[in-house]
Amino acid sequence: MNAKLGKTTGMNWLVKWGLGGVLLVASACGQSPETSTPAAVETAEVQQRATVAPIGKTIWLRAGTNGKIVSADRNINANAPLVANRDAAAGWEKFVVGSAGGDYITLRVQETGAYLSADPNNAGEVTGFRTAVGEWEQFLWVDFGNGSIGLKAKSTGKFVVTDTNRGAHAPLFADRATAGQWESFTWAADGGGTTPPPSGGGWVQVWGDEFDGTSVNTSNWTPNTTVHVNNEQQQYTNSSENIQVSNGTLKLIARYKPTNGYPFTSGRLESAGKREFGHGAVEARIKMPVGPGLWPAFWMLGNDINSVGWPQCGELDILENVGYADWTSGALHGPGYSGNTPINAQFRAQFVNNPVSNWHTYRTEYSSADIKWFIDGQLVKTVLKSEVTRYGAYVYDHPFFIILNLAVGGGYPQGVNGATWPYPGVPQSTADLITRTPQVMEIDYVRAFQWR
Repeated sequence: MNAKLGKTTGMNWLVKWGLGGVLLVASACGQSPETSTPAAVETAEVQQRATVAPIGKTIWLRAGTNGKIVSADRNINANAPLVANRDAAAGWEKFVVGSAGGDYITLRVQETGAYLSADPNNAGEVTGFRTAVGEWEQFLWVDFGNGSIGLKAKSTGKFVVTDTNRGAHAPLFADRATAGQWESFTWAADGGGTTPPPSGGGWVQVWGDEFDGTSVNTSNWTPNTTVHVNNEQQQYTNSSENIQVSNGTLKLIARYKPTNGYPFTSGRLESAGKREFGHGAVEARIKMPVGPGLWPAFWMLGNDINSVGWPQCGELDILENVGYADWTSGALHGPGYSGNTPINAQFRAQFVNNPVSNWHTYRTEYSSADIKWFIDGQLVKTVLKSEVTRYGAYVYDHPFFIILNLAVGGGYPQGVNGATWPYPGVPQSTADLITRTPQVMEIDYVRAFQWR
């Protein structure tokens, strides 16, 4: 997709064409085979049940067999059979949980982006080098009800086991019909460290603006009225005609009002120098106007833009829309992947019967390992650090600030709607729409979270 281009001088951004979980228990280091503990087997079989897996989270697994963390290190073996032999978790020991449909999940190795697989032609040996998802790459997440879980391979219908009788490194096979200690794992979601946290955690809100007053909170936001980029057709102002707070929401309003050589006026707010956030999550509840060429956006820029410029500062587009009711998009821009960035996606499924003109919640979670996009609480895309570094440096390990704006026309809308008249990216129907009725991007709240 086309993205927004940018650099900065002072506050003039020329920008855009456009971990968390809980360690459940500490595993015991029992060494005896489960055949000597029939009570544990029976209890586990009675208690096992499919449960909601931590979709979208990056996790590690600690084997009940020996208390070691599971690894998919291909430096040991190119075929990457999984082993349980690590004391700490780095990229090879972290797995991104995805949905495979129904009750099944996928697990991707953070280091490579490859999927775990249980090959029934090799006794269900679990490996971590597959690039696509089939039946062999799907697992059932089973909660044993005692703080531990099991993984049941779709390919074999059997539980994954770490059996030390098969070797000192405890290789993993999906070949056990029943589950006991050897088939159990404790797990934790990635909070950024290399060892499991000593206690549970969760997302904690660290800041928010609920827009409950009658004016913009200047401790949170600054209007930017000087930015002119991407052949956009609006003049941003700080007028109440374009930026309003009332009835519990922020309104950014596009009007037909020729100003400073531009046919339209609109509003743009930035939190730079006021509210900036490192690894964590940011979300907003937004509804948008519909009309080809209207370009609302909810996005973030690295706070070092003044010193390193764009795209070296990094840009994270949480939400963009160019006036269509049935989709939004998200993207990353950084050194080697800016402008017409290869790291982008359109999201449509959430809007089939619920257009963007209705309220939706848009969220990103960003860490040293990956970046995720959510719409209405549903994970819609995950980009691993390894996927970014194929193109250039991963520039999302420093604080970012938030931008909300409603642009009109310009390169991205024009690339989609093809309009050149009466304005670039703005067809006559949308120009007439704005002239008749000012168009509004409405924001219910913006909130920031960190994992603690």
